[in-house]
Amino acid sequence: MMRIQNFFSPNIPLKTTRKEHIRGDFYSELKSFKPVIERNTISLQNPYSSPIKSQINKEYIKELARKKAQKYGVPLNIVLAIIEKESSFNPKAYNKNKDGTEDVGLMQINFQHNKRLMREYGVNSPEELYDPELNLELGVRILYENYKRYGSWELAVKAYNGIRADNWDYVKNVMERAKKYVNL
Repeated sequence: MMRIQNFFSPNIPLKTTRKEHIRGDFYSELKSFKPVIERNTISLQNPYSSPIKSQINKEYIKELARKKAQKYGVPLNIVLAIIEKESSFNPKAYNKNKDGTEDVGLMQINFQHNKRLMREYGVNSPEELYDPELNLELGVRILYENYKRYGSWELAVKAYNGIRADNWDYVKNVMERAKKYVNL
């Protein structure tokens, strides 16, 4: 039996069969990554209490978005442009609409306007939409369904924001933002 020291407890017994399974001090390794973490981290604010960490890495969000975009065949650059436009990559972004409904999370999913998907995915409250993976799953799925229905990505983006609304400025803004994500 070996003993290992850490931040929380000075001596924790550690059962191991091989010495090579013991890594260096986690906290000193973490310090070496700190500048990268700080540079790519977003602070979060939320009116709800949420189990999501108070900071999340932007690269992690991009990787989740990549997986969801591949799953549904949605262009990643459009997904990232919508995330940037809707929440500035903030998983705890929140907006209360004039009609009293709420847009939540990275892709600003509206719980009340998407009841069918909420039932399908077992989502019981808007607070659950702060989960980045669930939020991206739903947002990309909505984009995919819009594309199937309307036949173009411009109309899919328009429908994402509200098909009946006069929101061509929104579509133009998203498509302009999408250009910077083309080579990801």
